Amino acid sequence: LLREETGLPISVTDDPLSTVVLGSGKALDNLDILKEVMI
Repeated sequence: LLREETGLPISVTDDPLSTVVLGSGKALDNLDILKEVMI
């Protein structure tokens, strides 16, 4: 449903907590880009 509604690629992980932590770390590594897209 999310893929159909947003057109974005969606994947399911076996370890959601680690996935969130890794994604948050990548976002913080690119703080300038993150600031540009934040609402």
